[in-house]
Amino acid sequence: MAYVPPNTFTAGTVCNSTQVQGNFDALKVYLHGGVAVGDLQSSPAWVEAQHVQSPRYNAYTGLQHGATGHQGGQSSGGPLVRATFTSSFLSGAKSGSRDWITLPQAALRIRVMEPGTMVFHYSWEMVAGPDTTFGSSTTLPAIADRVAFIAPYLSNYSVIQGQTDLPAITQQGQETNNNASGFFVANKSPTSPYEMIGYGARCGTHTADVGVGDFVIGLCSFSEVDRVAIINWSVAIEMYYL
Repeated sequence: MAYVPPNTFTAGTVCNSTQVQGNFDALKVYLHGGVAVGDLQSSPAWVEAQHVQSPRYNAYTGLQHGATGHQGGQSSGGPLVRATFTSSFLSGAKSGSRDWITLPQAALRIRVMEPGTMVFHYSWEMVAGPDTTFGSSTTLPAIADRVAFIAPYLSNYSVIQGQTDLPAITQQGQETNNNASGFFVANKSPTSPYEMIGYGARCGTHTADVGVGDFVIGLCSFSEVDRVAIINWSVAIEMYYL
């Protein structure tokens, strides 16, 4: 049956907020399960599934999936810092390898049900170093020349599992220099202030057309610095089915 408000009002009377809210609540129930076929316009028909179907929301991942696509994301924001890390030991730079690895926590997995366009938004803030390790066995650059890169990636879940040679979008990789002299530099100057050595903050957007399947979208890293803390980060996606 058609929607019938539980409370009606006549001209000249004062509206009671409880009654108005009661009408809103009843309409919410009707639109989320009470719409009957006879209530929909049929000549010409215009209502499709995306007009009446509610999206599914996953509170754990922060993602909702509806008839038209995906939306949502995660961040490290909040009253407490939820940092993640990367290192030359993880990416293999310590042994001469140049593998891009996934950045722990900073990724989203979605199941794409129809071909569509994906928009990936990301940001990160890092503190790199100080890394003063040296020795004859190291294959790293000089202490002052070491950098840590972070880039967005988009890949099939099976590829991510290997955590080697990830298809990083390397042209979007952005680096932060090693804080070679430590955070208490005696000779500060305009060219080497405390705030710039070993610190980096970036944000960006990447778009891609994808087909049906499981995808992991997130941040990956390659580091020549042994201690890198990503103190703030965010990953969010918008996925629109064609």
